Amino acid sequence: MLKALCLAAVLAVCLGVATAQPFAPGQGFLPSGNLRTSDFDGPYNITLLDTQYNEIKAGIAAKQNYSDLDIVHFLTNVECLEGQFDTWGTFGFGFIDNLTLGGPTPLGARAANLTEMTRPFMEEIALNEQGHALFTRQAGSTIPCPLVDFDGGFNDFMAAAYGLADGVTVEQQYGSAYDPFMNDQNFVLSVLTLEELGATGNKGLAGLTGNPVLANGIAGLATSATAQATVQRMLLWQMRDYIVEPFGETVQQVFARVSALRDSLDGPQFDDQGLINTDARTIAVPDSYINIIPTDVRGITFSRTPQMNINILTLGNPDGVGAFFPNGLIGAISTPTGFDATAAGTDDFPSSPMVAFQESIEELGTIMAPLTASGPATMVGEYDLTQSLTGPADDGTASTRGLVYTPDGTPNDVNTTTVQVGTPGGDYTWMLA
Repeated sequence: MLKALCLAAVLAVCLGVATAQPFAPGQGFLPSGNLRTSDFDGPYNITLLDTQYNEIKAGIAAKQNYSDLDIVHFLTNVECLEGQFDTWGTFGFGFIDNLTLGGPTPLGARAANLTEMTRPFMEEIALNEQGHALFTRQAGSTIPCPLVDFDGGFNDFMAAAYGLADGVTVEQQYGSAYDPFMNDQNFVLSVLTLEELGATGNKGLAGLTGNPVLANGIAGLATSATAQATVQRMLLWQMRDYIVEPFGETVQQVFARVSALRDSLDGPQFDDQGLINTDARTIAVPDSYINIIPTDVRGITFSRTPQMNINILTLGNPDGVGAFFPNGLIGAISTPTGFDATAAGTDDFPSSPMVAFQESIEELGTIMAPLTASGPATMVGEYDLTQSLTGPADDGTASTRGLVYTPDGTPNDVNTTTVQVGTPGGDYTWMLA
């Protein structure tokens, strides 16, 4: 009986400490860095999963000595940006004070001019984003929302997306500023510009968080944000030929530039895609070229580190100040230092009989010059607008992509320009026929 009472007392103390200190050191999973499996049949060769493999190695580099609380505070910064933008634009008011914790009213905050085509969807999305901010508070965040700038942030971002020279504003170049609240297309395009940073960033954070309860919640943020982004892409697909002012380009064209800019600021990997994607080197391409769920060739969504997203949101400022965060972010994770770094994991996997290969760039087509303010304002066919500043150019025909069309109603199983996996020494010429 005495032993039982002592054990109960010890458990009570331990549980009390765990409850009182949710960010105590040593809780959670094994330390980052071991890329092997731990079961009896492992380790396995997982280097064919190159996208995921490199994302985890970037995450290991990003982790540094940051605590779970540091990660929650970083989340507060970005959820305050996304959530307040969505809430103000949709409802015409911002967070209630228990979410901002006294943070300032965003610059340029106002209601968007929405129609019933988009309003019901944006109302649900805005409420979800408020919930994401609530998660950070219930997870222990005590910092106020930082100052965020909607007008200045989006105009700086669009100036960079159009390649304007330093100091040249959108208003100077095009006669008026970009208004993210002007209409359905401007608002949803702007929401998606931020949303996919949340979706990819939250997925990346799930792998950096030690506490499994927090990791589970952050994984939920990622899946929620990905679903929201899918709705937004569907809306933009329906509006893909609408004109976005003041640029005089279509939604599809402007978002291609947004996607290209994001991809150019987060390191060397390809992890951003437009509404239409013809680049079969990085994604499985359907006959229609539609791209509502951006993934790698395995159908897996992408991840970003906090430093990558800070570099995007502050347009590469090494101090982490500017664009959407005129005073910077609050907390330990506040600069983009190391956004393009990767760390070594346990790489000594046994050899695998499987190899991965792709068609060469020469087989796929030529590489066009970067998109700039001086052009090309319109491309040779809208199918040419892809996710990268140096994306492949084509003339919109199947032959230039190595893509073979199939009759309507039949499976699309002849697109061989994506990654193929097979045993070395085999005859795979039939795949490339």
